[in-house]
Amino acid sequence: MAKFCSNGHQMEDSWEICPYCQRTGFAGLTNPSAAAKTRLEGQPDPALAPPMVPVSPRKTVLLTEQKKAPVVGWFVAMNGDQKGEDFRVRDGQNILGSGPDADIVIRDGTVSARHASLRYKEQHFYLTDLDSSNGTYLNESIDSIAREELRDNDTVRLGAISLKFKCL
Repeated sequence: MAKFCSNGHQMEDSWEICPYCQRTGFAGLTNPSAAAKTRLEGQPDPALAPPMVPVSPRKTVLLTEQKKAPVVGWFVAMNGDQKGEDFRVRDGQNILGSGPDADIVIRDGTVSARHASLRYKEQHFYLTDLDSSNGTYLNESIDSIAREELRDNDTVRLGAISLKFKCL
């Protein structure tokens, strides 16, 4: 079952603090009648039954514990609602799409949930269309690509959204 902070942001089950609003409480999940209530650390709700789940104190996570792949490049949105926003490209596979599970989320109706994949391997970037509805285009090409090598300053078009690619 999904876990939400007091402001409604969805959180991982293991998170005690919402990364968006830094609140420690979460919407009641163990007690269905408390779904609209929020339990905050240090402020027990008297209406809840005695067996309360303890909330661990806030803890700083070391950078070495995050174990994210290194950033090897980025995209910058050139148009649409996210114009000017940049997206990190990490070592390995990066899924581009409008779905919430995509590594690079593009909020546009012309972008498929899992639109394209960008893989960084052996100092090269490979862009692959994932059978998207509106195609993936490289630079000014009018033909959709299946798989192409991506180079610094290339422009990628997913549906109606153009992204400028920069590599490190």
